[in-house]
Amino acid sequence: MSLAVFLMVVTSASLHVLWNTLVKRCGDKVSFAWLTTVVGTLAVLPVFIGARWLAPGPLEARTVGLALLSGTIEAGYIITLFTAYEYADLSVAYPLSRGVAPLMGLVPGIVLLGDRLNRAQAAGVALIVAGVAGVGLSALLRTGDRRAARRGVGLALITGCLIAGYHLVDRRAMTLTPAPSMVEYYFLMHAMLLAVLTLWVLLRVAPRRRIWSEWHGHRLAVLAVGIMSVAAYMLIMVALRYGNVTLVAATRNIGIVISTIIGAWLLKERVTVLRSAGAALIIVGVVVLLLSPRSAAPAAPADASPTRTERR
Repeated sequence: MSLAVFLMVVTSASLHVLWNTLVKRCGDKVSFAWLTTVVGTLAVLPVFIGARWLAPGPLEARTVGLALLSGTIEAGYIITLFTAYEYADLSVAYPLSRGVAPLMGLVPGIVLLGDRLNRAQAAGVALIVAGVAGVGLSALLRTGDRRAARRGVGLALITGCLIAGYHLVDRRAMTLTPAPSMVEYYFLMHAMLLAVLTLWVLLRVAPRRRIWSEWHGHRLAVLAVGIMSVAAYMLIMVALRYGNVTLVAATRNIGIVISTIIGAWLLKERVTVLRSAGAALIIVGVVVLLLSPRSAAPAAPADASPTRTERR
């Protein structure tokens, strides 16, 4: 991996953790989630229009359907992630959700596709399970509201499962023939995400007042998160074009370590030895999974699958 690609991946991971940190510090998380999604959609809209005008890709029914499904699952991811931050520390929710995602992605492959784990992959799974257990226990064993801690841990685990879910949908979309445009697929997914979150907001009591209050009090954070989430994705897209896919994916998980550091330093969270050890085990396990030898696969799926899935 070149230095330029490495710096792009680390910058993307840092942006991802940073916008998660801003989510943790926002006021009304429902309103914040909706506002940032609006900003992100508006940021991608001119790119989508330009792509359709200059070099339109195929927009078949299968592509649109998968994009809508992905957006629906990702809306669930946003809802559970933002809600998890109401009950759990950043240094708990972030490592749990990011660490569980690749683990959950293995299960459908084993059950539905007949995949088998080699020794390296089994070791990676064991490390992730141990790390997740360590981070979860560090939250459940702390003094305070243990009911809230259990809820936060549970929501973080559900978030990880939803990440794996939209990864699988996007993988399928990116292996279609002919392959859809990444930008166009991403915009359609984002538009569906916004539609579902809008419905979620409308179900809330007095949504307009809460949205205005959140925008008035945290407009800079709203703009920052909306732009940073898109920028982090674009950096990964460029890095995947010029760098080794496996190494790029493995390097991006440095965000787990960054989130633990920021939780202790910026948010003043009490990061215990158990929590730190758990985060370290998760990232080691993820790297082992990503670097482990895999069964032979067609070239197109292997090249296409990580692009969109590296966004979240």
